[in-house]
Amino acid sequence: MWCYSNVNRRLLRSLSRELFDGLFIFYWFCWFFIRFTRANHFPIPFLNDWLTDFVFVPIIIHCSSIVGSYVFNNGRAHGYPLYQIWIISFFTSLLFEWIMPQYTTYNTGDIADVAAYFAGGLFYFCFHQSFYIKKNHQLIQERNNKQKFTL
Repeated sequence: MWCYSNVNRRLLRSLSRELFDGLFIFYWFCWFFIRFTRANHFPIPFLNDWLTDFVFVPIIIHCSSIVGSYVFNNGRAHGYPLYQIWIISFFTSLLFEWIMPQYTTYNTGDIADVAAYFAGGLFYFCFHQSFYIKKNHQLIQERNNKQKFTL
């Protein structure tokens, strides 16, 4: 007998399987690694400045793409066009490099950080998005093949 708990469990399992791919885990590992080195006062010179900014936009885009594919696209992967990724990068830059430095001492208005946001968005568009769509397409084909054999 089906109930709401089965639907929720199935949805969460599907979301977690789609969300946690290798590149997404790598983004989070990089972000936590840099935050750890900053907190322990031994920052890595080049990576400390821009790596967290580089991976921040792909994290946002991938999460919204996964949730959007389940909410609006019936579980089928969809990709963002490059102009939408640029818009997300622009608003992220605006918030964290222009507005937030006026209110916090943690954020700094740095043009190199803006470039890192846009480079991360371009990386997601060129590499991760195509990987995600290809992986999702294969999962849908496998699911359809299983349904054919069980009928």
